[in-house]
Amino acid sequence: MSNSILKFIFSGLTMAGLSISGVHGQSTVNSDILDANNIKAVINANGHLFGSLQNIPEQEKRGFEIKNTDGKHAIRIAGIWMGGKEGNKYHIYAPTFGEWGRDVFPGPVMKEEFYNAAEDGRWNRVWKISKESINNHIANFAAKEYIMPEEISNWPASGNIEKGESPNLAPFVDANTNGIYDPQNGDYPSIKGDEAILFIFNDQRGQHTESGTYNMGVEVIGMAYAFSSPFNKTYDNTVFVDFTIINRSGLDYTETKLGVFTDIDLGINVLDEFEGVDVKRNTYYGYNADNGKNAERFGKSQNPFMAVTLLNEPFTGYMTYNNDFNLTGNPIMPLDYYLYLNGYWKDGYTITKGGIGKGGKERCSFMYDGNPIKGNGWNEKSEGNTPGDRRGLGTIGPFDFKSGDIKKISVAYNFSGDFNAMQKNADRYTNDFINNSGPFAPESPAFSRNSGLNDIKPLDMLVYPNPAHTSTTLFFSNPDNEEFSINIYDLTGRKIFTESQLTGTQYLYNASKLEKGLYVIELAFKDRRNSSRLAVQ
Repeated sequence: MSNSILKFIFSGLTMAGLSISGVHGQSTVNSDILDANNIKAVINANGHLFGSLQNIPEQEKRGFEIKNTDGKHAIRIAGIWMGGKEGNKYHIYAPTFGEWGRDVFPGPVMKEEFYNAAEDGRWNRVWKISKESINNHIANFAAKEYIMPEEISNWPASGNIEKGESPNLAPFVDANTNGIYDPQNGDYPSIKGDEAILFIFNDQRGQHTESGTYNMGVEVIGMAYAFSSPFNKTYDNTVFVDFTIINRSGLDYTETKLGVFTDIDLGINVLDEFEGVDVKRNTYYGYNADNGKNAERFGKSQNPFMAVTLLNEPFTGYMTYNNDFNLTGNPIMPLDYYLYLNGYWKDGYTITKGGIGKGGKERCSFMYDGNPIKGNGWNEKSEGNTPGDRRGLGTIGPFDFKSGDIKKISVAYNFSGDFNAMQKNADRYTNDFINNSGPFAPESPAFSRNSGLNDIKPLDMLVYPNPAHTSTTLFFSNPDNEEFSINIYDLTGRKIFTESQLTGTQYLYNASKLEKGLYVIELAFKDRRNSSRLAVQ
């Protein structure tokens, strides 16, 4: 064990004790299936991806099905972890299978008194919506015979600030520029892809009975989406997921790490797995160990690869651990999750290069970064490792994550027929994502990468009423009672009003001073700001 990790763990750092009592929230988590292309992907309301959480046989829980392979699946479960230091405490949420508890719960962060069965039922859902449905709404919303789909009418664009919910939740296009979501007047959800599923979850709702750790108080707006591309194998076999993570705890975290967790299970035999990482392509992957005559076939492929690519920033580490309870196996105690997020085994010893990643002399950040097909570098095949049921964890950080901060990541989950195809696919969708090209090329405000006038901003703010007649009020969070300024601009960008050195959590503005029309009202703190269109009638 390194001196630094010993010093850190035993210098007063506090980890929560493991507990399996006091489970809060829904015992059944609702879900829907994303199936626009060749993948059938289960998306759960609490952020667990690609696997059912219901009490059913294990083989039926798997939820990343490759349609043209006689119902075979490539992933058992996936999701994101996060951990950060606050004072002498380390806060973490680390959902895996939800079999002995839960770290995450459907819905946004809210005031504690509103965490109850009624609110649980309200938020225990996802919103599945298609590009076709949105286009139909845009064309026909004003028609008398039009029946608005429920997922459009009940799109969760804004939370209830009286309950402590964020005023900005799901992104939408404000077609009538009045600052509120009113689909009956032409507004519509902002999605990506040809089909999308929106989900919202938090780790604040109850005790962390899976990891046994202190909660972080984060809220996550997630969107899983796919492109209908039957003649494009890259996009026909890929699911994309965007995560917008907001720190709503009121706490500032340091040394924060984020993890992208995936249990890759290619086929029926889950004990025949190897894993690896392509650092250049920001991708980790799983593949079957036996590619000979006993290999499990996926359609025409006898050696498929399942890849996980981080699209918008680089991984800083990657490790794989086994489905057992050894020192290189499943995390059990709160400290285990912290160690895995930071690149250590459960005994506190660092990951080392060679063998199974333990017991060597050279510390490393990425396990199995060689080429398993060419036999170059460190890979599980060349090492002659014993196959098993592996889990993968790609990590990001460390970084500071202050109260009100937002972290956005975009992940691609791609099934490929072989190693070369996996590399080509990763190159293609990464390039298209970064350059807004291919299917990511914007078609309209609804489908652009940075879409939605109500997209999450670094500072929550609600302007109400809007449109305003005589006055309007800005509502926002200000836990440290910092000073702020209010600025109002006309549509030419000319500042027509300003007031500074204000404090509090709301501001009443006398709108009768303005002529009828559209304006921009800005709330500005020292290091963050937000703005909204203001309509005066």
